[in-house]
Amino acid sequence: MSRKKESVLPLVAEGRMLSLGYVGCGFMAQNVHLPNFASLDRCRLVALAERRPLLCHQVAKRFGIAKVCLDHREILEDHEVDAVGVSADYAQQGEIAADLLRAGKHVFMEKPMAVSVAQAERILRAEAKGNTRLMVGYMKRYDPGNRVVRDTVRRWKQGDAKGKLLLVRNHGFGGNWLAELDTTQMIQSAFLDVWILEEIYKRYLRTLC
Repeated sequence: MSRKKESVLPLVAEGRMLSLGYVGCGFMAQNVHLPNFASLDRCRLVALAERRPLLCHQVAKRFGIAKVCLDHREILEDHEVDAVGVSADYAQQGEIAADLLRAGKHVFMEKPMAVSVAQAERILRAEAKGNTRLMVGYMKRYDPGNRVVRDTVRRWKQGDAKGKLLLVRNHGFGGNWLAELDTTQMIQSAFLDVWILEEIYKRYLRTLC
């Protein structure tokens, strides 16, 4: 799909703070994205959407977010919101992002962007229709180790003294990426691995077998 971005709406006017809405109050939102957005000098969190009312109000209170809503569609017409962060169920967050982009809201979303090519194309069409910007949180693109690998490959390809490049393999060591924030231990447990495999089978593979 062709993506022409010459006339994309600016994120904010020069010198003005970014007013950010957020959809989702799960693990990544509470422990990664909301704390990071809240720490930025030119960003203020102004709205929070979450289907679980008690959780929504608790998280909003923790981060000083004034507006709370139970449906992301309430943010669509909020003219105070410049952009929205999204982290939700894998299939659902793609549809949420598309709604927001179509309505003229810039979107940062947790990976994966989509659960199918068709959904990804819908999201990109929504981005084009809303004349907005979409960023997916593929943080490994900015990982120092990956950048070293990228630069090494580029240098190799610039000359032919070492022969044709046939294979590049990079082992991305994750380390303790949870930083002891998962107090339930669910994410680190074998239970989660089994649950993920069962869900993938039920949702995507069973119909193909």
